[in-house]
Amino acid sequence: MPISPTSGPLLYVIDVALRLHRMECGQQRMDPVAYRLFARRLRQALAACPMDELPLHDVQPAALREAIEDRHFLEHGHFLGQPGLADVALLTIARCRA
Repeated sequence: MPISPTSGPLLYVIDVALRLHRMECGQQRMDPVAYRLFARRLRQALAACPMDELPLHDVQPAALREAIEDRHFLEHGHFLGQPGLADVALLTIARCRA
């Protein structure tokens, strides 16, 4: 039985990330519509989770790790770890395009 959003935001995030991972690595047939839907659900579910509840290091699958890193960058202006020159340059570019 699939995990529902009501059984805990973090469990739902992990379930959706695993569904994306299965499509990405070929364990499940790639369905573009379902992939976009799950990617959107992952972003929305991560937005509902407090940042301190999210696993920030050594996260698997890759879809979840990338989504957490994207959220951290958008909130803090740098990637996980210490902010560096590359982070500042990327943030500057992102602000210029907005």
